Amino acid sequence: MVNEREEIRRQVKEIVGNRPVRWTDHRITKGDFPGRDWCLNVFDVPSKERRELRHRLWELLSKFYDEKGLALLVLFHTPENTDRYYAWVRQEHAAEMAGAT
Repeated sequence: MVNEREEIRRQVKEIVGNRPVRWTDHRITKGDFPGRDWCLNVFDVPSKERRELRHRLWELLSKFYDEKGLALLVLFHTPENTDRYYAWVRQEHAAEMAGAT
């Protein structure tokens, strides 16, 4: 059975395509901030694609807020910053995709 957080992550992954999507954890951010429990990170998103992805995610984010009172935060990371700071995310994503096939 899939829990609520994994179902949300699955839906976001479907919208953003074959990009790594992870919940914020201690490896992604050192500090704490309000809403951290409901913050998703999407990696390998070129700056020029962010606006379109925000528009594509808007309906889903609005639905979560309206139905559950859940303010889901989505952070985008460029391919350059993914290379620099989060290269391990790609390895985990590849392993996850290999397990899904």
